[in-house]
Amino acid sequence: MARKYKPIQLDVKPVAGPYLDEAATCPQCSSRITQVLGRMGLRLVFRCDRCRVQFFRQRTAASASLV
Repeated sequence: MARKYKPIQLDVKPVAGPYLDEAATCPQCSSRITQVLGRMGLRLVFRCDRCRVQFFRQRTAASASLV
């Protein structure tokens, strides 16, 4: 029987401005329907609506002024 792990909670900081409209592709289900949860350092953290996976975008953002 497979072991079910408790999901981790990422410590994210709020994001404001044009970064709330960013989107990414989910690495698990390849869905394009994502929402920005916040940021960790300079990386945006996304959450997939379908499979509820939290992930970083694989390619880097064009600008690094998230602060």
